[in-house]
Amino acid sequence: MKPLRYRSALALGLSLCLAAAAQAQDLRISIYADITGLDPHDTSDTLSYSIQSGIFERLFQFDNQMKLLPRLATGYTSNDDATEFVVTLRDGITFQDGAPFNAEAVKANLDRLADQSKGLKRNSLFNMVKTVTVLSPTQVKIELNKSFGAFVNTLAHPSAVMHSPEALKKYPDEAQLRVHPVGTGPFKFTEWQQGKDVKLVKNDSYWQKGWPKVDSVTFYPTPEDSTRVAALKSSQVDAIYPLPSDLLATVQSDSKLAVQRDPGIYQFWLAMNNLRPPMNDIRVRQALNYAINRDVWLKVGFAGMGTPATSAMAPGVQFFHAQTTPSYNYDPAKAKALLKEAGYPDGISLKLWTTNRTDYIRSAQFFKQQLEQVGIKITVTPMDSGMRNAKLFGVKDPKEAEFDLFYNGWSPSTGDADWALRPLYATESWVPAAYNVAYYSSAAADKAIMAGLATADLGKRAAAYAEAQKVIWGDAPVVFLGTPDNLVGKAKNLSGVYMLADGSLIFDQAEFK
Repeated sequence: MKPLRYRSALALGLSLCLAAAAQAQDLRISIYADITGLDPHDTSDTLSYSIQSGIFERLFQFDNQMKLLPRLATGYTSNDDATEFVVTLRDGITFQDGAPFNAEAVKANLDRLADQSKGLKRNSLFNMVKTVTVLSPTQVKIELNKSFGAFVNTLAHPSAVMHSPEALKKYPDEAQLRVHPVGTGPFKFTEWQQGKDVKLVKNDSYWQKGWPKVDSVTFYPTPEDSTRVAALKSSQVDAIYPLPSDLLATVQSDSKLAVQRDPGIYQFWLAMNNLRPPMNDIRVRQALNYAINRDVWLKVGFAGMGTPATSAMAPGVQFFHAQTTPSYNYDPAKAKALLKEAGYPDGISLKLWTTNRTDYIRSAQFFKQQLEQVGIKITVTPMDSGMRNAKLFGVKDPKEAEFDLFYNGWSPSTGDADWALRPLYATESWVPAAYNVAYYSSAAADKAIMAGLATADLGKRAAAYAEAQKVIWGDAPVVFLGTPDNLVGKAKNLSGVYMLADGSLIFDQAEFK
């Protein structure tokens, strides 16, 4: 069966131009899977967001340290209770189809994101938007239906892009829009051959003068880790995303190649079913936190490159506050004592669910070995992502959840404590409403999390989230594990290609030197 092919109206002309350019610099990147579409408003996976980021831009985006920066906006003001935001826009920018970027375009996009009847994957992220009003060609006022101090960070979420308003009119059907992306970004979409490649070409009218430095970018889906690395070593591609940590030495030993290593904010954990005995006993949950050596887990799963957890979220997230009490240092004796105190001197037996990826299974076997040293017998059940999602997120009644432990992680793509804590630890976020698979509930944690949204004052938000982290850390609803570093393998002469802390790939400043 031939792969489905999607081409823009400009594709043939652009390909002829590229063929004529004998010295064209073409960037080739091997990626771990295919994309799911090219409309960020209807996207939920980091890989697709990565490719989309070359085509689209947001009002605010992040630098490589997850610091919030204006992009299509120049700044904003807000009222004290974070219910009204006025955003000022850059002037003189046009979309790739020639349509002007202005306040009307912003309104069209935010109205679409806020419209809960659209059924888009990211509508719920913007359900607090009440009205968007055009104040001038370069200013919009956004009124919210509730206080939401994390709103500007939400505008920097990878989904909050600006489509050309002309494209929104021309392709009102999502099935068409997802294969006809038109943004303000440095690259134009030319072709998507499903399962084979995605091609972008240089936007010669890009508003940031001098960029991009490469003429085209082609992405090749390659699920097999060793095949991606082999393609890099044989110069078939210029970069691979991501570089598996167990193949790190293969790249490091090649003088033609380099490893781009950057801190991440994707924090891993073992969720514990807080409703299910014996996990409903805080002493048992804390025992598991003492029973696992986080440093060794990083070595087993990520070649030792990363940071052990010291809070419920990663250090790179805004309002991170390190915890010291309890310490949760590796202490098997302490774990055994807590289990005995909880009434389990002879140990317990638990079921651990995990995705059937090789690296996840390897970590799960490590947990099994560690926990059995303190008398906790573990049965590991790997499953594909479809079965995992059905069994975890398809549960309507929390009492029917069958797991004891679940190994996974979370990346807050807004870079803010709200999206790091609320989806995982707020009572309102119990599955299936959101991602609180631990069924954790704490009035104190809920109060602190919501206090962080009730104001735009950064000092007050910091204090609220410090309290939330303290409560969650003490209650131990999960085994807090840590945050691996992000790794990209690349040709030594290639710069400007790296992973943002949230795990997405950045390539807009790619340059061969």
